[in-house]
Amino acid sequence: MNILIIGAHPDDEVLGMGATIKKLHKNNHKIHLCVVSEGTSAQYDDKKMIKIRRDWCIKAGKILGISEFNFLDFPDAKLDSIPQLEINIELEKIISKFKPKIVYTTPDNDVSKDHSIVFDSTLVACRPHNNSISQLLSYESPSGYTTGAITKFPFQPNVFEDVTNEFRYKIKAFKAYKSEVRKFPHPRSLIAIESLAIRRGVEAGLKKAEAFKLIYGINQ
Repeated sequence: MNILIIGAHPDDEVLGMGATIKKLHKNNHKIHLCVVSEGTSAQYDDKKMIKIRRDWCIKAGKILGISEFNFLDFPDAKLDSIPQLEINIELEKIISKFKPKIVYTTPDNDVSKDHSIVFDSTLVACRPHNNSISQLLSYESPSGYTTGAITKFPFQPNVFEDVTNEFRYKIKAFKAYKSEVRKFPHPRSLIAIESLAIRRGVEAGLKKAEAFKLIYGINQ
């Protein structure tokens, strides 16, 4: 089965669903990652960091089992300056070419405009007409924008993936993003990432889980 994962920035895929990606790969699914922005220019003056973070993304993806990568390189933290039609068209091209059965995308509950715009563009690109998609889900993003009190509304998952056996690969993949691992109690610390997996696991009666929100599903 072809599965498409859409991220606003490099590392969204690991933080949101790294262990699930590994599980999907173990189940012999073909996984394609599309990263919409270069995810760098708003944080670093050195343009070389764009390539460095792309290399980290590919390294992390190989750990998890991602087979294909698309980097659209829209400007970091400035997706609201881009006509949304341009993003929609690029995502539609990828969906038309790759023909995914399942699509995962960014959450819509945080204050990151990039995440919200990618979520909205995914909804447009995944409209259930003339495409192969049977399920569309959003993943949880445990960043500084999406945990604690600073959210538009709480992330309310309705799908939980048991990742007890795959969680260690998420940690290994995240470590590939060398500048992104922070000290506890930052939400991007390894302890915080594991704590979230345990919390979602407890909610579902599992040891560790990743949480998702099903946007729509089509039974065929």
